[in-house]
Amino acid sequence: MIQKLGTKLQVHLSQLGVQKLKKVTFQNIVDDPDENEIITLGEIMKDLDKDGTLLDGVIVTSQSRVTKSSN
Repeated sequence: MIQKLGTKLQVHLSQLGVQKLKKVTFQNIVDDPDENEIITLGEIMKDLDKDGTLLDGVIVTSQSRVTKSSN
């Protein structure tokens, strides 16, 4: 049996002069989010950060649990 556990987004931001990416995670988002809305969220997070911050990308993770049925 497959049980849906949830979907999350992780926005990756890069800052000038900093090698390590800044990661902002959003838990329990809607299933199958729209690509344009994902990018819009990433751009909003970029705009809320420091000047010179760039959107590196967004990772969408869907988790499910698979269990053996008790037949």
